[in-house]
Amino acid sequence: MRVPVTDLVGHPGETRALTRAVDPGEFGDAPWGPLVTRVTQEVALDLHLDAVVEGILVRGWIGFTVEVPCARCLEPQHVRRDVDVAELFVDPTRRTAGEDDDPGYELIDDLTAIDLTTMVRDTLVVDLPVRFLCSEACLGLCPVCGTDRNRLDCGHRPGAAPDPRWAVLAELDLPED
Repeated sequence: MRVPVTDLVGHPGETRALTRAVDPGEFGDAPWGPLVTRVTQEVALDLHLDAVVEGILVRGWIGFTVEVPCARCLEPQHVRRDVDVAELFVDPTRRTAGEDDDPGYELIDDLTAIDLTTMVRDTLVVDLPVRFLCSEACLGLCPVCGTDRNRLDCGHRPGAAPDPRWAVLAELDLPED
């Protein structure tokens, strides 16, 4: 999502608000990370674009709702997050020799715009926890038949009969220490 900044570049101290709801498709069609099935609503942006000597400082918050699977039963969960952000989009002409590039966080199109795609995607991926549960009491899927044990009791009990492929390990006589 490109945002024109010609009114800010070269005018340190100037600021502009950017508040809008944006269709997730505006940020590209690549996956939104390993856990996210899809972004279910528009991405809310409440940002301030501040002109600084080094480029454009973008600060504010980003709100999103995503669909992720429960880590135990795989049922879709809708998760809402509002995340504070502060990122500097660097003016490449002010970069010193040997300074590391941060792709996606620089002024583009001859210093006339910034692209918020990388910032929004990075914010979403970094903010999400590694796993979600529909509830702490979720029983998950049966490891034998795959039935969702929250909906139906399939009769299989954990530990009732060990997997025969591992039975020989039970015969091992290992020292206690």
